[in-house]
Amino acid sequence: MKITKVEIIPVNLPKKKVLALSRYGKLGEGTPFEFILTRVHTDEGVTGVGECPPLPPLSPENQGVVAEMLRRWIVPNIMGMDPFDLEGIWEKMDYWAPTYPMAKAAIDMALWDIMGRSLNVPVYKLLGGGSNPKKMPNAALIGIDTPAKVAAEGKRLVKEGYTAIRLKIGPKRDATCVKAMREAIGEDVVLRVDCNQGYAAHEAVKMIREIEQWGVELVEQPTVWWDFASIAKVAGSVDTPIMPHESLFSMADVKTLIDMGAIGVLGLKTYRPAGGITNVKRILDMARVMNIPTLMHDDLEMGVSLSAASHIIAGCGRAITQTCELSGFPEWINEDVIKEPVKFDGGYISPPKGPGLGFELNEAVVKKQTTGIIVVQ
Repeated sequence: MKITKVEIIPVNLPKKKVLALSRYGKLGEGTPFEFILTRVHTDEGVTGVGECPPLPPLSPENQGVVAEMLRRWIVPNIMGMDPFDLEGIWEKMDYWAPTYPMAKAAIDMALWDIMGRSLNVPVYKLLGGGSNPKKMPNAALIGIDTPAKVAAEGKRLVKEGYTAIRLKIGPKRDATCVKAMREAIGEDVVLRVDCNQGYAAHEAVKMIREIEQWGVELVEQPTVWWDFASIAKVAGSVDTPIMPHESLFSMADVKTLIDMGAIGVLGLKTYRPAGGITNVKRILDMARVMNIPTLMHDDLEMGVSLSAASHIIAGCGRAITQTCELSGFPEWINEDVIKEPVKFDGGYISPPKGPGLGFELNEAVVKKQTTGIIVVQ
């Protein structure tokens, strides 16, 4: 089997609601969410689909950068290769695009889809999962708001069946919101917080020490992404585990932050750090050997990437130690590009059970929302 053609498909989807973050305010207010789809064709008629959900300013790559890296450097240099040759393809991609994990992830995801479809098995089975994966618990996401509003939202989500909540916080919206949330959801629900780089190191230490009394599971990205020394200082000064996110982009970042003692929980996405299902599995295997807690989480994504993440959780679940967190359609975007979106059943999710990643593209939505398909062959 050989790769014969790749379609690079920018897709812009309207927001259903705006997400309020520390440091950035309301993310992308008034603009659509921008995504990239890839459709990889083979000489045997099997095609696979991948997705990259760039989300500036939280990710260094944007839609235009991803599309151009794929068009100019990545796709031409893997043309004609066997999609099962993951090691060879990754060697080529890493050579021609030494960073750019988000662009490479969109190709890798499509390769796993091709492998599963050609073998007529779901990706979670290729990753080592059984034939009948169970429903998987899923954490809910709540943006920055007043204590009363976040508490009401948390109470609603717990009633729906969620057993874990991630709460966005920032200066002046931290301790009081955490306290209100814990009182609203009770002691048995997992509560984690996400700071989105909103604090200096000394501010983060003071804040975390204050909220520890309410049983916070972990604190995500308290300080600016590029200052590894600050995040390591925070991690060494508090009892609550720290989970870098924006700081993790490459495989080298993972090693550096582990060496600095800055990772209490390793949060992985389908497109970072390092990019793709292949590298998520590599990192999970390493974390299991090093006894580092792990979870899968996401940005705001379409059904392609959400499907891939659900397959990773189902296939690699014994290496994942914390409740994972996926979100997207129908909570944050108005429509999806796949016909049967990933099902969010209360506080649980299940991977699609068809071959490959288990979905079909909704061609009508893709055609309506794309800004123009780029074909490389």
